[in-house]
Amino acid sequence: MEESAAEEEQAAYIVGKCNALGDLCAFVRNAAAMDQKNQDLIDGSGITADICKTILDTVELELIHLEAMSCVAIAAQALSNAITGNRALQEKLLRQQLEHGSPENNRTVYWLLLDSIHQKTNTAGLVLLLNNINDSPELVDLLCTVPSGQKIARKLGSLFGGMQDDESEEKNIVYAILGKIIENGCFSKLVQSDLSYNMYGLFESLAVYCKVNSDNPEKIDFVLDERLVGSISNIFGQIHGILSGLWQVSGSETPNAGRNVDMDSAISAHRCLSAFITILEIATSRHNRRLADLAIDCKLAHRIVELLGLLHVNLPRIQKLDSQALASTKEQHQKQHAEESQASSIERLFMFKCDLIQIIGNLSFKNIAMQDLMREIDGLSLVLDNMRIDDNHPFIKEYAIVALKWLLENNKSSHDYVRSMEAGKPTLDPSIAAPGLETTVDDQNKISIGKSDK
Repeated sequence: MEESAAEEEQAAYIVGKCNALGDLCAFVRNAAAMDQKNQDLIDGSGITADICKTILDTVELELIHLEAMSCVAIAAQALSNAITGNRALQEKLLRQQLEHGSPENNRTVYWLLLDSIHQKTNTAGLVLLLNNINDSPELVDLLCTVPSGQKIARKLGSLFGGMQDDESEEKNIVYAILGKIIENGCFSKLVQSDLSYNMYGLFESLAVYCKVNSDNPEKIDFVLDERLVGSISNIFGQIHGILSGLWQVSGSETPNAGRNVDMDSAISAHRCLSAFITILEIATSRHNRRLADLAIDCKLAHRIVELLGLLHVNLPRIQKLDSQALASTKEQHQKQHAEESQASSIERLFMFKCDLIQIIGNLSFKNIAMQDLMREIDGLSLVLDNMRIDDNHPFIKEYAIVALKWLLENNKSSHDYVRSMEAGKPTLDPSIAAPGLETTVDDQNKISIGKSDK
């Protein structure tokens, strides 16, 4: 009984403390709003530091006491108002928090607010971070340079990828912060280490930024970053490994091939690939020579061809459907829609074949070096092999025709290569044979790429 009474007394004390601190923070919040004189007084008297301590001490009680949730959210709002519009205090708070925090202990007010279970606290944390770096490229760079800041920025990517409502206030704030990171040329700093297709949220925000600014070429120049292109190339390789494992491609030397691949990993890889394709379609449509050179130097062109080859073999062409096959296909589609299977995102991978062909064509536009590379790694053969009717892709032939135009333009060697293929001379390039593929020519001189028997 005494123990129970002590626990109740302790709980009542915590509730009372949270309510009192919440009221004090509300007073500070109202007094500091856009008032630099009051902001300086609040900071000079140590109240800003006290608010930070309130957040650090109280956020851990959110699971137990509703009053703690309210207190933390109000404290975050007070902290945001105490620095907004005051450049000196913005920098002071960010530097103090990032210097005291680390990727291991997560003891920064930003991380604790963003990681809270309370949506109101999350929103307050997002507003605090946005106001903290607003109109300050130096602070954006600091956030993306210090390890504890990088972890916070990556957390934003996870939040963006996990938010289903594109119109929600929280997602718009997250995008506004990530947009500032992109515009200040700091995005590549977030994807230099611990690369993974699980970063799909970050890359989805980058894809949205590209779509929003597709008519403004200067805003897409961030893609011309060797570190970013190299990171995309490396993750392309990871995605290839996941899909190889999913399909168990025989003869693949990819580490994950033939092993169990959980569906969550497959879906994450799919979402990351979808974001990459959006980014690259928009970026390569400008036919920027620098981007094409980076695609060669960072092996991104190789990864694109390898992935197209993988999809080409494992997502077979449908040339004609008789009535029986049509009925069977219809039944399969009905079953897929009825089951709400997670695998549905992977089953849509065939849609990416057109996109990859378009990217190959864009990269090859008036670029002899890229044309030659595509011929050498069988990118040209893959495009040729898709110049046939495919009921899975009503327009894939048209995509292939346009890509072929840019692959062959003013390139005699590539023209000769196509003539040799038409003459029935198959080629087998080691780079494409590695995943278990080979190029062949049938009796009717039609080029095909399929699984190798070797």
